[in-house]
Amino acid sequence: MNSPTLDVRFFKTDAGIEPVRYWLKELSAIDRKTIGEDIKTVQFGWPLGMPLVRKMEKDL
Repeated sequence: MNSPTLDVRFFKTDAGIEPVRYWLKELSAIDRKTIGEDIKTVQFGWPLGMPLVRKMEKDL
């Protein structure tokens, strides 16, 4: 398998808490799998555009 184009990291608060990771753990297994597959698509398929991904803000 090829190396990922993007490095995926979860947001971490100053206290070291990763709210997205906690949120993902609360989801059903099928929902976690779906989101994981979407992250992998972006990670290995970058650059991508609409309808799969779009910028949240101009400089983000």
